[in-house]
Amino acid sequence: MKGEELASSVPKKVMWRLIPLLVVIYIMAHLDRVNVSFAGLTMTDDLGFTAEVFGFGSGIFFFGYLLFEIPSNLILEKVGARRLIATIMIIWGGVSASMAWVTTPTEFYVMRFILGVAESGLYPGVILYLTFWFRQQERATAIALFAQALAIAGLIGSPLSGWILDASDGMAGMAGWQWLFIFEGLPTVALAFVVMVVMTDRPQNARWLNDNERQWLVTQIAAEAPTVAKHERFFQKLVNPRVLMLSFVYSLFLGAFAGLMLWVPKTLQLLAPEISNNAIGWAVGLPYIPFSLAMLFWGRLSDRSANRKRLVSVAAFTGAFGFLLLPYARTLVEFEIALVILMIGMGAGFSSYWALVTIALGPRLAAVGIAVVNSAGALGSYASVSGLGMLVTLTGDYTLGYVLLGAGVLVSAVAVLWVPVSQTPAEALHSQPA
Repeated sequence: MKGEELASSVPKKVMWRLIPLLVVIYIMAHLDRVNVSFAGLTMTDDLGFTAEVFGFGSGIFFFGYLLFEIPSNLILEKVGARRLIATIMIIWGGVSASMAWVTTPTEFYVMRFILGVAESGLYPGVILYLTFWFRQQERATAIALFAQALAIAGLIGSPLSGWILDASDGMAGMAGWQWLFIFEGLPTVALAFVVMVVMTDRPQNARWLNDNERQWLVTQIAAEAPTVAKHERFFQKLVNPRVLMLSFVYSLFLGAFAGLMLWVPKTLQLLAPEISNNAIGWAVGLPYIPFSLAMLFWGRLSDRSANRKRLVSVAAFTGAFGFLLLPYARTLVEFEIALVILMIGMGAGFSSYWALVTIALGPRLAAVGIAVVNSAGALGSYASVSGLGMLVTLTGDYTLGYVLLGAGVLVSAVAVLWVPVSQTPAEALHSQPA
């Protein structure tokens, strides 16, 4: 096959092989991470947890996530994605199912912390993994396709969680929130064994590519490797200006989104106490449709743009506008409209932002830098989820919390324009849009 034909066919073949499995894995991770937001609709009353206890327990997940992201990415580079991802899936799936038997705030905190530690290697690990398989001009599209897992998990998982909560309540003498953890945790453990069998670590090991395809891909990925500063010290990578600025932006952006996702079911319950848990699930899930479409459209636009930072900024401004509308919604319809605007902006931002991250960092900083950026997102998530719980306890509603989250996204929209993206000549050559 000619080079042009390989450049067209191989990335598509790789996407069809890798992305579906990665999507399913992340769907399970997202369900096991945020199902506590639906469990909390009845769990807090059953166990006598205050909003502050629930917020701190939900948020401490991100603290465990924060501590172990960088080690996980460094381990992935050494042992491979297949073994690392399968191992952490068994751990987090088992822990998630075991959440069914927590009875005290301390048990709740400990289990959520362990869950965060276990999941910490997944998202940054997958972003790093995609850099092993896709050239820069295809990466935003690949990330956008993978990030569809977040949209699918929200679209399917929210109504599913609401339905399980209502349908299983009282079954075998257990509450619906207990069955929710069990039914959404155990399938993750089973999927881990599939991962061990079918995942491929590097293009060099891809027996599902023919010799020409495999050699072409290995050569293309190697051509994007940095030619200088390969042995920069670990601490120098941590304090690199690109890493610091990208981390600051993501801490605000993801922090706001995590705060929303873990508190929006409770917000809806307060706004419309007459609707069922199942209806709340649909109200939360349906806005993931425009979220998904925005991800795909903006990711592809990013791969064709000469100014990725501007695209991220526009997306963040849109998300911030939705956030600032949200606390002033007085009806379910108004709330859904604000939520749709918010989700369009955040969906567009996620896919275009991670493409910007991988290109701004380059291969030299990728393993450490991606983990640091995602760790900053975890820190922002911990602060927003826990902080919103304390604000609700103090004020009795979500208005101030959502205004502060929207302000954070607004700051991120401006700050991303100042992210340094200067690269070495070798890196810059491969950063040009297709």
